[in-house]
Amino acid sequence: MGIFDRTTKGHITPAIEVTLERGALAFFAQTIGETNPIYFDPAAAQAAGHSDIMAPATYAVVLGTLADQQAQRQGQPDLLTLINGDLTVLLHGSEAYEYHGAIFANDTVTVQTEILDFNDAKGGKLEIAHVATRITHPTRGLLVSATRAIIHQLG
Repeated sequence: MGIFDRTTKGHITPAIEVTLERGALAFFAQTIGETNPIYFDPAAAQAAGHSDIMAPATYAVVLGTLADQQAQRQGQPDLLTLINGDLTVLLHGSEAYEYHGAIFANDTVTVQTEILDFNDAKGGKLEIAHVATRITHPTRGLLVSATRAIIHQLG
């Protein structure tokens, strides 16, 4: 069979809290070329009715990485370690995001990932792990749900 640890199917990672720092958000927004000041200017964000600067939609990927780093600091495995992901044969698979609410600087959100399934493709030359991640806020509920495929190229 492949490299992934398929016994992890159905596993849900512990909930990891991540606090969004204003400076990191503003830097990210400017780095990706965002020009709308609600993403980096607190006064503009507040004038638009927001509590603080907003996280760009693509920041959900960063939150997943930050949660993995936090898990490691807490002595827990990150997602790739959990499923036995091998970076030497890893390919970028598909990603899909559903946005249910905005994320702002100074929010503390919870990130949790479920390992949904594994399958093979291309006659066993590819193996694919399917995962779903939820980013929630304690009072605003579900903010982002994401699914992605993580691929090993075996042949």
